[in-house]
Amino acid sequence: MIYISYTIIKMDQSFDDFDEEIRPPDETKIEQLIENTHKSDFDREMEEALYLSMQEARDEEIKNHKFEEEIINSYLEKQCKRRELFRDLIVNMNKVARFDKDVKGVYEFLNPILEAYCSDYIQFYEVDKETHDKVFQVLKTIRVNKNTMDTLQTIIVINL
Repeated sequence: MIYISYTIIKMDQSFDDFDEEIRPPDETKIEQLIENTHKSDFDREMEEALYLSMQEARDEEIKNHKFEEEIINSYLEKQCKRRELFRDLIVNMNKVARFDKDVKGVYEFLNPILEAYCSDYIQFYEVDKETHDKVFQVLKTIRVNKNTMDTLQTIIVINL
């Protein structure tokens, strides 16, 4: 058998005297901040000028940010329109290039040029007359939108 014994210790009564020595809390005070009137006129003018300068800088930054967004959106919209214009041509050429060696050569020639044009890196690409004629002869064998063909003729120009 196990016996468990409990011992109860009674607290010493000597701690009761501490209650008499604790002082009452201080009364609450209401403090109000007042404007520093000891500043000189120069200090006040400098603070006002600094505040106005910071406001102008923030306004200018917001205006520049909006302008940058407009430019980026304009660029992306232009790029999207150009890619959409040539999407059907590239898809059709890719399909036919699997079976026709001439179309594959023109596809490999045109694809990077059109990619650069769509990304607005180039406005036109100069080639010799023989290459120009070969490219457009091969393109006539594929169904190409007239608008797409006209745009291609402005991009791929003969070097004189």
